[in-house]
This record gives sequence, C-alpha cells and structure tokens, in this order.
Amino acid sequence: MNVGLRIPAQLPAAAETYAKAGIKVFRVRRNKTPYANCPRCDRQSSLYIKHRPEECQCGVPTCHGFHAATTDLDLIRKWWREEPDANIGAPCKLNDWAVVDIDPRNGGRESLQALETRVGVLPGTTMQLTGGGGLHMLYHSPDFDLPGLGGPGIDFKHNGYILLAPSVHSSGGRYQWAGDGAYRAPAVRWPETLLPRKQRRHLPPARATPRHRFPAQERRQQRPGGGRLWTVDDLVQHVMDSQPEGDRNNRFYFASCRAHELAEQNLIDLAEAEMGLFSAASAVGLTDSEARASFDSASTRPSDRGWVA
Repeated sequence: MNVGLRIPAQLPAAAETYAKAGIKVFRVRRNKTPYANCPRCDRQSSLYIKHRPEECQCGVPTCHGFHAATTDLDLIRKWWREEPDANIGAPCKLNDWAVVDIDPRNGGRESLQALETRVGVLPGTTMQLTGGGGLHMLYHSPDFDLPGLGGPGIDFKHNGYILLAPSVHSSGGRYQWAGDGAYRAPAVRWPETLLPRKQRRHLPPARATPRHRFPAQERRQQRPGGGRLWTVDDLVQHVMDSQPEGDRNNRFYFASCRAHELAEQNLIDLAEAEMGLFSAASAVGLTDSEARASFDSASTRPSDRGWVA
C-alpha cells in the first residue's frame, strides 16, 4: 500500500484510489447496511435458502456486504456509477487491519482512559476521525481473532469492517484521516497488552499473584489493623491472570463478588469495577452473556467482609 496516500473528496474517486493502493473496498448504504440482498439471501423472503456468505451463488457481487470487498477497478467503477453517494466500506481482517473503534457517545473516552490506566498508553498508529466525534486506531492484524468489546463505547474490530474517508457519518460529518488527511498504512502491530495472556509473546512475565481457590476466603498483603483492601486494578489483574480455560470463570466470579462487597462499603465505584472486569473478561475469552450472568449472580451472594477488615 502507498504511504501518505491522498484521498479525493468525491466518493467514487476515493473508492478507486483505495483499490489502486491494494485496499479491498465495497459500497455501503448511509445506514451501514450492505447493498443488493437478493430474495434467496433475505431471511424474510419465501425464497430464502440457508447458506454461508462465501458460498452465495445469487450473482449479486455486493449481496453479502464485506465478503464482496474487492480491488477490481471495473467492478468498483460499476458500483459507484450505480450509487455515486454510497459510502466506502473496508473489511478489517481482509486488509490486514485490527481496529480500536472509540465511540464517545457511548462512553468511549472514559473507557479508553480506564483501558490505558490498566494496560498503558496505546502505541501511536494510523488514526481516522469518524465524523461523529469518534476515532479509529488502525493496527496490523494479529494472527488470531480478537474479542469484540474493549469496554463501553470501545469495539475491537477484526472480523468486521469500518467506513473510510470521505464517507458520510450518520451525524452528517465526514470521515477523515488524522493529521494532514492522507492515509498511511499501519506500521504498528496490534498491542500485545490487549491480547489474552496466553497469546502474548514478548511481554515480561506477569507479577507474582496468589493462586486463589474460590470460594475460600483470600488474604492479601497486610496493613496495620488487618488485611489489605483489593483495588479495582487488583480485581482486573486477577481476571487477566487466568491461565487454563477452566480457571477464568472462577476468577471472574471471585473478582465480581469482591467488587460488589467493596462497593457496598463505598470503598470502590461499582460502575468502574464493572467496566474493568467486563473488559478483562472479554480479553480472557468470556462472552458478554457469561460475564453478565456471573457479575449479576455475585451481587446476590452473601457478603464475606472479613478479608477487608
């Protein structure tokens, strides 16, 4: 791909420019839905036939959204002649990207601050302003799939797609590349601090932590007058230190119980703990539904406060 690629202001010309640089693109409606679903692919149609997107034989090139992405200039020109106002979509994984998508309307800025407090400042990379006050941070794709959620208002996009400048955001603003407006191919790999621990390759060994065996009562470092209080960072780290798959559920439930007990005593903010724990749960491979069930269940467990006294 080109470095410092100047992107035309008109959507059809911009789509061609990306394709010439080797970026696979497809057209997207203003509401972000794919174009041209045929009756055999429409679940509401009597002609619907269940099939995998890559096995579709309907003959409509844009039928399955980003699976239709291409660098074929003839096809791209045809698409944008038919729909000159179509936005430009680009699949992340197929273009060797993994993207941190920050949406401030849903708490993305606060989640990013909490995330960077926990893992450190994310490395600088190619960035795109979304037109609605949001931000895309593009990194080189890792060699495996990523969890989808980084916290409220933060998505880790790998299997999905993003819109590219100068696409029009639903707010009316246009997407644009940060800085001088030129696209630069990401030169930085996906941060290893955002990977599950078992998939980190070059990080220094984690600090030693006690091997908790829930539900036995645990003790931390001592302070005058009794056991040391757990902090939100301690609880998040406890989940992130999960090793075998069978251990992560116990660790998350243990941390959730501690979070609810501390919050009841006004020692931590429960919303902050919830956000951090759910991010950690996603990083170690728990689904949102699994994490939610454990977190809510922990709220009804009888308190065991002896360990904080």
